[in-house]
Amino acid sequence: DNHDGVEEITDEKIPLPFIIVNTDSKSIVQCEMSTPARTDVSFDFSRPFEINDDNEILKRLGMNVTSKDALQRSLPPDLFAYANGKGLLRDIARA
Repeated sequence: DNHDGVEEITDEKIPLPFIIVNTDSKSIVQCEMSTPARTDVSFDFSRPFEINDDNEILKRLGMNVTSKDALQRSLPPDLFAYANGKGLLRDIARA
């Protein structure tokens, strides 16, 4: 359904990559975006600011780990076997 031009989001996935910019509420922020590609964005802040990328935010939310079972269901069998055998899943997989 589309109510008043607002699209309802039913997908539970978080689009990656993303950044979150934090600054004081009294800051003046100017944002410029290139056109037409909209790939270059520049910010000018009147006060100190902090930029956090998707990796940092997902870690803070505890979303940087999953179970080995979930990984095994999500990854192709050969990739799971290789990554598991090489210890590449150690930091992201819980028992």
